[in-house]
Amino acid sequence: MSNKWNYDYSQTLWMKMYLAEPDFPHHCSRVFITFAQALDIIKAVDAMTQGIPKIVYLVGWQGLGHDDCYPEMEIVNEALKRPEDKTARDSLWWLFEEAKWYHTVVSFHGNLADAYSDTPCFPALVSGNAVVKDAQGRPAVIERFNGRDAFKVSYKGYYESGLFRKNWDRFCEATPVRAAGTVHLDNFCIAQSLNPYTSVEEEDAARNKMLDEIQSMGIDVTTEYTYRELEWRADSPEHPIRRFYETAGHPLPVGTFEDAPIRSLGRIPASWWTSGMTADDCMRIPPAEYSGHLTDPALLAVFYGAVHGEDIWRDFGNDVNDWAPEFLRQFCLLQLPYFYLNRLQRLRLSQADGAYTVAFSDGVVSSGKDGRITKNGAVLKDGGDVLLPLDAACETLIAYSEHGKDGAWDIPDAAFTKAALFAVTPEGNIPCGSADITDGRIRLRVPAGSAIVLKEAQE
Repeated sequence: MSNKWNYDYSQTLWMKMYLAEPDFPHHCSRVFITFAQALDIIKAVDAMTQGIPKIVYLVGWQGLGHDDCYPEMEIVNEALKRPEDKTARDSLWWLFEEAKWYHTVVSFHGNLADAYSDTPCFPALVSGNAVVKDAQGRPAVIERFNGRDAFKVSYKGYYESGLFRKNWDRFCEATPVRAAGTVHLDNFCIAQSLNPYTSVEEEDAARNKMLDEIQSMGIDVTTEYTYRELEWRADSPEHPIRRFYETAGHPLPVGTFEDAPIRSLGRIPASWWTSGMTADDCMRIPPAEYSGHLTDPALLAVFYGAVHGEDIWRDFGNDVNDWAPEFLRQFCLLQLPYFYLNRLQRLRLSQADGAYTVAFSDGVVSSGKDGRITKNGAVLKDGGDVLLPLDAACETLIAYSEHGKDGAWDIPDAAFTKAALFAVTPEGNIPCGSADITDGRIRLRVPAGSAIVLKEAQE
């Protein structure tokens, strides 16, 4: 991995956690996870993932919750604080420090692309041409979030007016983002202004200047999408920004996302939805340089991807008994293979019947058609059954079965010949016996929806 980034996102479990959203009619915050509850989740995740490096980006930590205050990010959501703390800011810093004990960096979901008229800096954004304007030079409403008009930031005006640096410095003052060394900036897409006109190249250059300044402060930027942008282009005809561009009165270009370069490559090491990635991109761009969750199902089936996290707690709540089974399933069947394959070189890709097969170094082959990963013929993953090393040294391995498996498992990578077995639980590992590894195979009984950790048995 290049030492350009603070973290190797291809070997780090990085997730979002949705804490709160605004209830503007009642002038309050709808809370899903408090700062104290967030730590409980972090503890359980750490136990199930065997203490690997993790990053959790908090969503809705500011203002009244998700999509409030942008592009300013300095008011910590008071609805999330602990009763024993004086302010929510105190609770936020407490969570940041406590999470370190559980191998977790707490950081922040933010947004420099959207703006709201009730944000204190909005008049300055308008006067500094830091919001996208229509043909008449008026701030243009592009979308609506939480029942409010949402304007788009013109990065050119935002950077050149000095407002970006003023707001960013206040964000760094309010939060431990510099100590975290990473931040998630959502939906960092380019939006061009009509009057004064800004080109896609000008907006991209300004975005790059912001990214470079943030990196100069020792902070990595992860984001939502793979950004491939061309002049007056939005991929979907239904996209709000495309409808806005149509008001300019000229024909809009047509084409596919492959026509544009990945503009943020080299400045953004990871994104949640790598919707702009092609099969060729996946083969030529090392995961340590750029990684994420592939939205093309055929590519995801063969390369795997990052666990989002946010959807798990939103769908199952924050009671560990409800969310832990789904988290464990996704971690073992998606993240564990992703870690493993990301440590290998990508050699050859083939496609047949709509499915990809990729040959990796060390004799590893991943087949998207049947969900199999093999190594020189040994089966490491077969659909919902997987036994893979968690670490590069192969000193900790995890076996998981979605539907239950009792029998022989291939295990060619273990750094030992006798395994101590531990059942994975949110409270920690529970010893459950031992087993010999003979001729690269081991006999294990893994109940449905369960995981077993294998470590070297001590004499």
